[in-house]
Amino acid sequence: MKRLILAKAVIAAACIILPGLYSEAQENISGKWNGKLELSSRNSLRIVVDIAADGKTVTLDSPDQGARGIKGFVKYLSADSVRFTVPKIAASFAGGLRAGQINGIFKQGSIELPLELVPGEGKRNRPQTPQAPFPYIIKEVTFANPAADAVLAGTLTLPEGFGADTPVVLMVTGSGLQNRDEELFEHRPFAVIADYLARRGIASLRYDDRGVGQSTGDPTEAKTTDFAQDAAAGVEYLRNKEGFAKTGVLGHSEGSTVAFILGAGRNEASRPDFIVAMGAPALRGDSILADQSATAMRQSGVGETEIADYCRALLEFYDIVRREGVDKADSKIDGLFAGMPEGTVYGQMKMNLHAIARSMNPWLTQFVAFSPAEVIKSAKVPAFVLYGSLDQQVRPEINMPRMQALAPGAAVKLYEGLNHPFQHAVRGDIAEYAEIEETISPEVLSDIADFILKVCGD
Repeated sequence: MKRLILAKAVIAAACIILPGLYSEAQENISGKWNGKLELSSRNSLRIVVDIAADGKTVTLDSPDQGARGIKGFVKYLSADSVRFTVPKIAASFAGGLRAGQINGIFKQGSIELPLELVPGEGKRNRPQTPQAPFPYIIKEVTFANPAADAVLAGTLTLPEGFGADTPVVLMVTGSGLQNRDEELFEHRPFAVIADYLARRGIASLRYDDRGVGQSTGDPTEAKTTDFAQDAAAGVEYLRNKEGFAKTGVLGHSEGSTVAFILGAGRNEASRPDFIVAMGAPALRGDSILADQSATAMRQSGVGETEIADYCRALLEFYDIVRREGVDKADSKIDGLFAGMPEGTVYGQMKMNLHAIARSMNPWLTQFVAFSPAEVIKSAKVPAFVLYGSLDQQVRPEINMPRMQALAPGAAVKLYEGLNHPFQHAVRGDIAEYAEIEETISPEVLSDIADFILKVCGD
């Protein structure tokens, strides 16, 4: 979902000092260091710290989240210790050097976690990430959504010998504010897709979400339908400014909903000629979130009775939000658990719902109430809908049959052994995304290109 640190956002930097070359006798321990925040037994978050040589500033990267260059301020720096703060994310770190690594405590809000930093950036291996030189043209472009006072910045990838009849696809990211590559855990799936499509003679435009990277605009009040307006501006730009005659939309997760919104739109200027929907929700948002909660609780060893009780309370909470507003829903949370056993598990359930109430924003309020059924039924353009059998965020067991019923004319395919980002996986959970070197299945890339070329008549 479109948000930041520990709850979906943390940290920053790059690499110069190599392990084995660091000397504890140097003037201070400036340079680049990396380590992992162990959030749970199955989930960690890698960070990179770059301490400036002048001892005044520090930057943090969270490569797993695509967050880079978060600026902080050094409070103390010597040859064997460091203390710094990062106000933007309400974080701080204090640690000392021992046996070539910095051992300390990372704090963010009320959370405190041990953190061991070793020299260097410690990059993960991502063999599919495109590397120059490229056999195609890369063009940096911008397009505007005046209604939102937003200018979206992106990368237009053009195959050799492109022309007006070259198919082009606009890529739309999933939920959560993301950059143009939909970067997560150092995977850059949209860059990989753009590279593959260009080599097959298909152009593409991928762009930073509003308020991310080089794109402007305020995302704080933006909802799914607002992000659809940004995408609509992208389609119109490709047709009117770049002159493409065959324009489609490829969306991942929530981006698939955006693709169907445009496909069902009455405005011909922004209605795509085709849709590629990867991990497409077909149920209302509250059902998606309840199913995600059940999956996560099951993985944590929570019993089926407790899971059923929590999901029932969660759905009732969201129903009250829709009908009466979040304040009324928050006031009724304790009553949703009336008759249920007392105890630690149920106490935690109540705390979770109160936390959700505090975090409700326009995006989430619309998401839980929005059903994509109508736009899926109304989209009359050719559509290719892809699901991974191990997807635990938009599970095919409950979404794929609904999609097939709503869009009987769409090509719908299930890929065995693939997860939500369409990697070959073993478990399918989010923590596994970072462990897998593959960014996206080659079969998926090939099928997407084949579909686009077929519907565009090439």
